[in-house]
Amino acid sequence: MQYDAIILAGGETSELLKPVSPYNNESLIIIGQYPIIYYVYQALKASSHINNIVVSGPVEALRNVLGNDDRLFFAESGEDAIDSMQNALNMLKEMSLTDKILILPSDIPFITTEAIDDFITRCEDYSADFYYPIIRQEVNENKYPGVKRTYIKIKEGSFTGGNLFIINHKIIAKAVSKAKLIIQQRKNPLAIIRMFGAAIFIRYLFKQLTLPYAEKTFRRIIGISGKAIISPFAEVGVDVDKPSDLELAQQHLSDTVF
Repeated sequence: MQYDAIILAGGETSELLKPVSPYNNESLIIIGQYPIIYYVYQALKASSHINNIVVSGPVEALRNVLGNDDRLFFAESGEDAIDSMQNALNMLKEMSLTDKILILPSDIPFITTEAIDDFITRCEDYSADFYYPIIRQEVNENKYPGVKRTYIKIKEGSFTGGNLFIINHKIIAKAVSKAKLIIQQRKNPLAIIRMFGAAIFIRYLFKQLTLPYAEKTFRRIIGISGKAIISPFAEVGVDVDKPSDLELAQQHLSDTVF
């Protein structure tokens, strides 16, 4: 299958990163020889699964960084990530919009084409409206020792959330209001679990929460079907939002040449 893709690049540099970065827009932070978004774009466009790519953010700055390509388009960012996504979707609708859209942030320079392709391939084994990757703690820590991530312990293991997802664009309107709330709490997994009701929270507290139960609850509360995809790639679960992440990225990517 082919997928259109959206890179969300409108985010301001986090307060933690501002003292070590001169850029107001996080996607323009330099790692090695390139802005952070360049790594994401290069990994994405090399995937045989990807059709058109829309980057939502400061258009002129991003156009200067990424250049021109027949499959690359730019949309202005909105007030938040959901609005930015909608702006990009509106642009895709003027073309041959695919049913399911791959969406990524711009602050995941570790991402690789292999990791993207693996996620897409695993998603195609299931029928759902929304697909979200999760990564085992041991996978993250083996690949990037000492990296600080938030983990949730459930019956299947200890996991961190990934930084990309696939969604059926036809159901986005139904999920927008809840999605905005989830994004506001994205760094607080316990708060997100509470949003889905007392039953799931109690199961989590008593270490009885399972992925099938979480997916069932997601469908009941949000009104769309969701599937958690266990990814074997730590690159999917590591972003750059604090100085230690930026230092890690410089260590691993400073010699990268495209």
